[in-house]
Amino acid sequence: MIMKEQAANGEIHIERAKDDDISSIAALFTASFDESVRHHCGGKLPKPQAMQDVFALVYQAEPQAALVARTLSGKVVGYCFAPTQLSKLWFRALYRGHLLLWAWRWLTGQYGFGLHPVKVIVMNKIAFLSSAVTSVKRANARILSIAVAQEARGQGVAGKLLDKSIEYFSEMKAALVRLEVRPNNFAALSLYKKKNFTPAGYTEDSQGKWLIMLKEMERHHV
Repeated sequence: MIMKEQAANGEIHIERAKDDDISSIAALFTASFDESVRHHCGGKLPKPQAMQDVFALVYQAEPQAALVARTLSGKVVGYCFAPTQLSKLWFRALYRGHLLLWAWRWLTGQYGFGLHPVKVIVMNKIAFLSSAVTSVKRANARILSIAVAQEARGQGVAGKLLDKSIEYFSEMKAALVRLEVRPNNFAALSLYKKKNFTPAGYTEDSQGKWLIMLKEMERHHV
């Protein structure tokens, strides 16, 4: 599952992520969503361990659902997490010790933020989970997170990551795919519409509204 794309800075490969890519993915997420990360962490960036632990959980729950865009030199310049069984992620967090590990690292100062950000994060997750269980918007397959480094934008990398994610959903026989996007993220909205995602309502967190978008997958009959 490797795809090559000619880019301004050389060839970029779209391939499955590896365990040792987690730190690069976490750093790319933090750089791409700086404002949101600061909002959730009390106005400052957390220590790298915090984001690394989150993405380690997502990766370990369904490793084949993690894709990266990699340059010939090996640098990760984009990623997409596209799990088909989101429930496995919550199960792993609860029963494989991730929540206890996070609590211990938070209490011992390894994340670099205090109590208030924890309250914000918990309330936001409750809001997302409540919107995710309504029958019309329920979808276990998700575009959970996607980002491209500044230097690789405008070269079609996000589209290629999304194409490979949709291909994976098809292989796994997912019927419905869901994602959330800020309504003012016009570049992302344009891309998702091209890939046949359609608006399906809103959810909200402490930063404002998210537009919910759904994609019905083609069903192949034998």
